Amino acid sequence: MGLVAAALAAPGAARAQDVEEARQEGVLSLVVENDSLSSGADRNYTSGVRLAYVQPTGDIPSWLSGGEDFIANFTDARPAFWGVSIGQSIFTPENIAANPAPPDEHPYAGYLYGQILLATIQNRPDGMFPRFSDLYELEFGMIGPSALGQQAQQGIHEFLGAPDPQGWDSQLHDEFVFALSYERRWSSLRYFADITPGGLEIVVSPSLGATLGTLRTEARAGVTAQIGYQILNNYEIGPPRVRPALSGAGYFEHRDFSWSLFAGVQARAVARNVFLDGNTYRDSARVDRIPGVVDGQVGFTLQMGDARLAYTYVVRTDEFETQTAAQDFGTLALQLRF
Repeated sequence: MGLVAAALAAPGAARAQDVEEARQEGVLSLVVENDSLSSGADRNYTSGVRLAYVQPTGDIPSWLSGGEDFIANFTDARPAFWGVSIGQSIFTPENIAANPAPPDEHPYAGYLYGQILLATIQNRPDGMFPRFSDLYELEFGMIGPSALGQQAQQGIHEFLGAPDPQGWDSQLHDEFVFALSYERRWSSLRYFADITPGGLEIVVSPSLGATLGTLRTEARAGVTAQIGYQILNNYEIGPPRVRPALSGAGYFEHRDFSWSLFAGVQARAVARNVFLDGNTYRDSARVDRIPGVVDGQVGFTLQMGDARLAYTYVVRTDEFETQTAAQDFGTLALQLRF
């Protein structure tokens, strides 16, 4: 019993200097999600690209200071990180040769967006686990022709020599959309350095969250488990992803060398998804949405110094009534600290 207690407490003290050093640098992340990184089936959610930057709140911009004060008053914990990101997502039916697009398949849609986030962390004085982190996100952007989804997909297909999608004239109309998200993640650590070969670490992280807006409205619950070497992290586990997903703030600490294997599952109760329900204020293509969706994911991370590479394979259950097969896609994430 003493061994376990000491092992649980030791990481908090041993990492104190690392935490201070970590607060001096930000993290830049490039995330690419595509069905070509898995089975190659070009359907439904077919592509997502996201560029993000996250850093400690020591140099928080003045335009975010109001949000920092609000969160501090709301949760009695000041934000530890802030971040911004831009991205584009593309959705298509399974039959991209049909024109017009099949009415019973996923509507064509492009989405060009930005995100702002603030994250808080419960820093327990004893350094023990479990503890929690809170993530607040504002996401906003354009769907429709102005999101340039058609140009992006046609350009990629031309470069790869793939068939040209024919049904983009049926895509969703231009509309500004937004979503506000909150997520709480708990970290539960078991550290068996003296028991397992190589000092393996195991981290389990359940989470609860909700999103409200014209983009998406949903409640979600998930859990991720990770095993590896030198993965103890004061901030999150697993690599960043494109929402909706099991994703963290995108911040990590310096390690000379680290690796991990992870697996996770997330269930979502969906009340609105603009890409399936169609435009909010105009008639448009739409399908009958399924209110319950489950994501399963497995993957690995590999870190050397201030660089981290991750791959995630994702399987998503049917999102609409006439969907013929579950969705799968792969995610590559390259992250750099500087």
